[in-house]
Amino acid sequence: MKKNLLLATLALMLSVNWLISQDIHFSQFYMSPLNLNPALTGVMNCNDRFVANYRNQWASILKSNAFNTYSASYDRKIPVGQYDYFGIGGTLWGDVAGEADFQTLQARISGSYSRRMGGDRDMAHYLVIGADAGISQRSIDGTKLRFGSQHDGKGGFDSSLPGENVARENFTFADVSAGIFGLLY
Repeated sequence: MKKNLLLATLALMLSVNWLISQDIHFSQFYMSPLNLNPALTGVMNCNDRFVANYRNQWASILKSNAFNTYSASYDRKIPVGQYDYFGIGGTLWGDVAGEADFQTLQARISGSYSRRMGGDRDMAHYLVIGADAGISQRSIDGTKLRFGSQHDGKGGFDSSLPGENVARENFTFADVSAGIFGLLY
């Protein structure tokens, strides 16, 4: 029964290819574990972890319109029994991109369960499953966008010419994710 449930869950996870997203990225992505995989919640050599990241991308070319990304997260390991543990945590991150101030702000809570699968005192094998849920808000300043209809035909740009209408400049949506992780600890 457990084997069939595991196979069904794995098949479902692999067949859901219509769930597509683009998340933030940092140069040292492994230093932002809760943004990388929710199964990494609580996977650490201590009981509490606070992580803060910042990235300023394309600043030398875009100047004041550079892409700015920041993230802060906290997670905690809670022992369960002799070898297993839960992880709980939360993440807040934001991203501002380009001249039109395309912004994303997201807050998530995450949890994981780490199960010892074998090994000895010096080296144990763990299987970790995790999930997180959160809320995201995206916005863009439509008045700062430039459209082909606003070019004057002489190589210039005329902001008084009509552009296009951006239907939703600000919207909120839910975001969920799940992950699995094998660990030699």
